Amino acid sequence: MFRQKLVARMEEQFKDIASIVKEAGAHNPSSGFSKSVMNEIHLLTPEKPLVYTPLISKKIWFVLALLMACITIGVFLYPSGNQSILDNTDLSFFNFDMDIKNPLAGFTFYKTTLYGISFLAILFLIQIPVFKRRIDQNFSL
Repeated sequence: MFRQKLVARMEEQFKDIASIVKEAGAHNPSSGFSKSVMNEIHLLTPEKPLVYTPLISKKIWFVLALLMACITIGVFLYPSGNQSILDNTDLSFFNFDMDIKNPLAGFTFYKTTLYGISFLAILFLIQIPVFKRRIDQNFSL
């Protein structure tokens, strides 16, 4: 239905353009037209070619390589076994005696709520590609 209307509208526009061209008639360019156009083209200065700039600079690659080397060296130098990195560190200066209560401690999700949220998520994930494909088909030329 929509596609037929689109095609009909495009045909009307084409008929309008065709009638305007017939009314205007065909004009022949002057004898030196091609030569003057080519002279103008040669006068234009060529643009400088685009220089490739990487997304990740050499400095960032160096930092990433250094970080990976430090991690690799640290893994090999740290003794393996049942020890942890936190066994050797002193964290006594942190005060962990804060009384933070969970505001959602008494809240429970019912199965119906979980089913509803899951169903909506599945519908959302299915509808996006379906609508995108339909829009691409209807509005492509």
